[in-house]
Amino acid sequence: MTIREFLLDFSASATKIAAELSAASAAGDAALVGALAHQLKSAARSVGALALGEQCAQLEKAGKAGDIETVAARLPGFAQELAAVQASLNSRV
Repeated sequence: MTIREFLLDFSASATKIAAELSAASAAGDAALVGALAHQLKSAARSVGALALGEQCAQLEKAGKAGDIETVAARLPGFAQELAAVQASLNSRV
């Protein structure tokens, strides 16, 4: 797998996980939010998207604590950071 393919795979996966995370939040499923955020956190850090990884870590922590209100409050910042990462990736691949 080339670096380009790896980054494209990350971008597609991140988009899918973000949609699932948003749906889990809307459904009030904090545990699923935590699991999805954990999954994306690792992937984000592996491509050097450290700020996105930190956003995911905060969502994971809130999700695992069952704090759906904090999850909802953090989602806009997460979405903004994900959009910035994807824009950066799109300009490079």
